Amino acid sequence: MNIGKWRVFSCTAALLCAFCLALCGTARAQAFTVTEPELIAEEEGAGISVRVERYRVNTTKCYVARVRIDDASQLRTEPAYAFDRDQTAEVSSIARRTGAILAINGDYFSYQNGGYMIRGGVQYCSNPIEGRDVLLIDGNGDFTIVQNATAESLAAYADSGIVDSFNFGPGLVVNGQVLEEYDAKYNAGAKQRQRSCIAQVERGKLEYLCICCEGPVESENGGLTMTQFAQFVLGLGVENAYNLDGGDSTALVYRGEKLNAPDNRNHRPISDIIYFAAADAGEAE
Repeated sequence: MNIGKWRVFSCTAALLCAFCLALCGTARAQAFTVTEPELIAEEEGAGISVRVERYRVNTTKCYVARVRIDDASQLRTEPAYAFDRDQTAEVSSIARRTGAILAINGDYFSYQNGGYMIRGGVQYCSNPIEGRDVLLIDGNGDFTIVQNATAESLAAYADSGIVDSFNFGPGLVVNGQVLEEYDAKYNAGAKQRQRSCIAQVERGKLEYLCICCEGPVESENGGLTMTQFAQFVLGLGVENAYNLDGGDSTALVYRGEKLNAPDNRNHRPISDIIYFAAADAGEAE
């Protein structure tokens, strides 16, 4: 691994917890402790900087990858086989095929019945799922989270140059705020689970975070509730963060190697990944 220069975002455990809880707004804060980060990998070159750190939130191992790219086209998606097919593959396998520097599991589009799905600027489905938040990524690499998306609310973005959209959700951090409640809305929100998300530090900046946490099988008494995960993510300093497919789909892959829960044999093959490529890397065939 090449060690490169990086603007280090340091924060003590006490300050990080205080930051999380102070910015929770009206959300019901859930107490947790956070350790100092441990550096796992770092590199810079070819238009991309990556720094991967491991935290412990309570007893749960959490992996945070900070990514900075030179051009929005380096943020990409890739299907297991094709976006119009209901087929799956291992995240690490798809990542290696694309030559991804860093990859994270997508939102398992084939699992959803319907949805609002754009990949690579091509719209495959325009039937938003009731009650779901939709993440839109435009050609500038900026994130917009449309909460409780409907056909009408999404129509406002028809001419916004949307390149990719995601349906899993929910939005964990929306315009710098966490929601009041996740528990009843999505994906076993009140239970301790493996979780993953992608975040943008600030609109107009090509700086992103890919974050995942392990579950009770991989970390003793581990896993985070949706609220704990959202508060941890907010404390890392992001403007918008979107929850991706979690549970056994959770995978953060750096240079072809899965970082989280490497011994979990129950890892679920999925339909697609989100990944970051070097500036000189062509699109996957």
